[in-house]
Amino acid sequence: MLWVALELPALPLQLVARAQQAPLPLVVTEGPAQRPFVACASQAASEAGVREGMAVAAARALVSDLRCVERDEAAEREALERLAGWAAQFTPAVCLEPTGLLLEVEASLRLFGGLAKLLAAVRDGVRGLGLRATLGIAPTPLAARVFARAEARGVAVRSCTQLPELPARLAELPLFLLEWPGRTLTLLADLGLLRMKDALALPRGGFSRRFGPEALEQLDRLVGRAPDPRVAHAPPARYRARLELPAPADGVEAILFPLRRLLAEMEGTLRGHGAGVQELLLRLAHGREGATRVPLAFASPEREAEFILGIAREKLGRLALPGPTIALSLSAERLLPYAPREGTWLPGRQERAVGRARLVERLAARLGPGRVFGIALADDHRPERGWKSPPAAARRFEGGARPAWLLHRPVRLVAGEGGPTLQGALSLVAGPERIETGWWDGEPVCRDYFVATNPAGEMVWVYRERREPGAWYLHGVFA
Repeated sequence: MLWVALELPALPLQLVARAQQAPLPLVVTEGPAQRPFVACASQAASEAGVREGMAVAAARALVSDLRCVERDEAAEREALERLAGWAAQFTPAVCLEPTGLLLEVEASLRLFGGLAKLLAAVRDGVRGLGLRATLGIAPTPLAARVFARAEARGVAVRSCTQLPELPARLAELPLFLLEWPGRTLTLLADLGLLRMKDALALPRGGFSRRFGPEALEQLDRLVGRAPDPRVAHAPPARYRARLELPAPADGVEAILFPLRRLLAEMEGTLRGHGAGVQELLLRLAHGREGATRVPLAFASPEREAEFILGIAREKLGRLALPGPTIALSLSAERLLPYAPREGTWLPGRQERAVGRARLVERLAARLGPGRVFGIALADDHRPERGWKSPPAAARRFEGGARPAWLLHRPVRLVAGEGGPTLQGALSLVAGPERIETGWWDGEPVCRDYFVATNPAGEMVWVYRERREPGAWYLHGVFA
């Protein structure tokens, strides 16, 4: 087995800062409401002198425009679970850890073209979500976590892919990377035992009696002497995500940046499911001004972040938001099977149909509901009633040649003894086609239709009204 660990340093801060485009002096706070303190500080805040553990009042004295966000451990857990769903696109074996993830990737290496390409895809994906992670690779899950934690703390380390090499790679790493209780680490330090090799070299019986069987078992799991079973995360059957903004966002353009990251996270989750969404609800929270609901619907299941972002941009551009946006959320109640669309050099019927469907969706998002629709043949002989808008569709009687363009209303032509004229005398080249119907609904027609040409060679569709001899009308034009 081969494990990849993702460690997210200062996770509470990362989850807040990922929604901002420009670096701001930002801190995550915790502690009693009367005396909150700084749990995590952004680089901009740290450069101004803000430190972890500092009272929030003192931090505000140093930075006048400091943004303070209260820590939300439940939101952190939900964010990690969504990240686990996103990571399922690389392997189905994704395990949650307190500050990161574990991925078992042995079976995925061939699919991604090797370990290097897989790791590059993971790093690029995490970066696209607006997060920063350190990676550790090892044959055991605990060793992978130790390597990732070491890199996060600036400790020089080389990951390992072969179990026999693991003890030597771990040897110089400090013991505090195992997250043992402080009392145990203090006792080990008093004895001069500071590195992994020191603990691994101790007699097993004496180590167990002095530091407990749990510590010995953890060492065994670290180097692969004992099994370390892990339970893979099972993502829910529906999708929900929420992103709090570190500062209120005015207007539509300001929310597109965090929305892109939310959609990228959703795309990865859907890839892991082999699924797409056909109905998606985007919700913008405005605080006291309420919320704006933006339903997104697609002709077929979709998951590509950039395409969905384009549809959302068009819809948002037609809205007047009631106030600044403080949070975004996405929800999809049904995840549907997704059929990947493979590009081809010469697109066939299926590729062209997909292109048309996406064009229609973009036009509908830009122009509004009910303004873009299709037409279908209707079961009526009268030409002006020979079509209807979906979903109802039926066949239409086809008698003779029909033009592609019908006039909204027939236009009466000048007619003499030689027949009708339109920029000159018309020559009847086909017909008549008699249409006599509609007596049952109060709008009867009784006409003889002809295909005619004028001296300029233009072909038109005309009819003679049988109930009014000598009355000729232009009804259509051939392309």
